Amino acid sequence: MAHLRKADVSSLDADLRDLRRSKYNSKLADEARGWIFNIIGESEPQQDLIQVLKTGVVLGKYAYTLANALGGAVKFKDSKMPFVQMENIANFLTFVKSYGIPEDETFQTVDLYEEGDIASVLQTIVSLSRYVHEKSPSIPVIGPKLSTRQPPPKVPKKPSHLSKGPAWSSLEYGYMKGASQTSEGVVFGKHRNITQ
Repeated sequence: MAHLRKADVSSLDADLRDLRRSKYNSKLADEARGWIFNIIGESEPQQDLIQVLKTGVVLGKYAYTLANALGGAVKFKDSKMPFVQMENIANFLTFVKSYGIPEDETFQTVDLYEEGDIASVLQTIVSLSRYVHEKSPSIPVIGPKLSTRQPPPKVPKKPSHLSKGPAWSSLEYGYMKGASQTSEGVVFGKHRNITQ
């Protein structure tokens, strides 16, 4: 009887999950955790960033602090119920989008709550730090600052000898002094006479 061995391949879902988790930078996550707790004014817990943010309460406090500076408000509740926790995360995401973060730099609720794509959660926090720093330069930024659009370089004018006359030289670009297929004795629609 042959031994049944487990296949050497893994499922596509497991491969994709491992790929997403490999993009998560724990040092950057620690820096982001410290940045968030510095803004909300609380002591920093020693848990992982994702575990701290999972209930949505810290995100709610964070958004509430930033919204108060702008004259708005963000709702959040401290609850053990999954629906309320997911609602807290959704309220944070609504705030983030209204703050000006592009759609492609925000995570979805399940990315945090079910830990589907924790790297995108970190990306959203880092991106939000850039936009917060842009509006309030006294608040430090995580990672690189937001770049500003530069005007395109000025194109110099053409020299005067090129701007006069035609834009191109007809002798350079295939002018054959009136030659065509009719002058070469080619007639379409008739058989070719090779004997002449």
